[in-house]
Amino acid sequence: MLYDQRHYDTVVGTTCPHVAYRAIFASLSIAVLSACSSVPPNQVAEFTKLNRKPAGNSPANINVGDSVELFVMEDNSFNGIYKIREKGDIIVPKIGRIVIHGMTVEAAQSRIRQVLLSSQLTAATVILDRVSSSGVRNFAETPKMLVFVTGKVNKPGQHMIAVENGNPVLAYEALLIAGGTTPFADEKRSYILRRGGQGSRQKIPLDLRAIRQGNANDVPLVEGDMIFVPERRFAL
Repeated sequence: MLYDQRHYDTVVGTTCPHVAYRAIFASLSIAVLSACSSVPPNQVAEFTKLNRKPAGNSPANINVGDSVELFVMEDNSFNGIYKIREKGDIIVPKIGRIVIHGMTVEAAQSRIRQVLLSSQLTAATVILDRVSSSGVRNFAETPKMLVFVTGKVNKPGQHMIAVENGNPVLAYEALLIAGGTTPFADEKRSYILRRGGQGSRQKIPLDLRAIRQGNANDVPLVEGDMIFVPERRFAL
């Protein structure tokens, strides 16, 4: 590119030498912009498409209904396959909820490692893999079951719990979604009230402590079940 020598000498001759550099930079900028304007619009669109980051609800990211397998080298009690729940989280033993919906597998792996280091372990080697995907669905599109939780629980009331791939909703799982029990809950004397004929309800024993410790099977729920957790009685 050629420059007007008289214009250049006039600029250099000013008391502020930075003005000369600004003038040159401005001329170069105009040249670059002119060159860019010659790029065909279809090439610009293709470049934008290739460099677009995936959205939060992308198949490349973890979504509600997906299943992930967690492996922690330092403590195998955390290992297992976890389903992404209605709120975009997984429920991990001894930790509780960890929200990973919308993350890539690598970001979710890093998130779980941070939680383990902050509350459970001094060192954590975490491997996370997505083992199944239900496709891109939000909570409104997911089949749900109505369950009532009452008594000594942190979030009493009715809860719409996602039903994924036809798998049953389990009582202890539903209780964790409801925030778990309070410190004075009697987990051994809990029970389920299930609707019967002519307005009656069947009482089904539910030993939450035994289920949590792995000494009893969790109980599958049906639509409209009510989980009741009584208060612990103290002998005087």
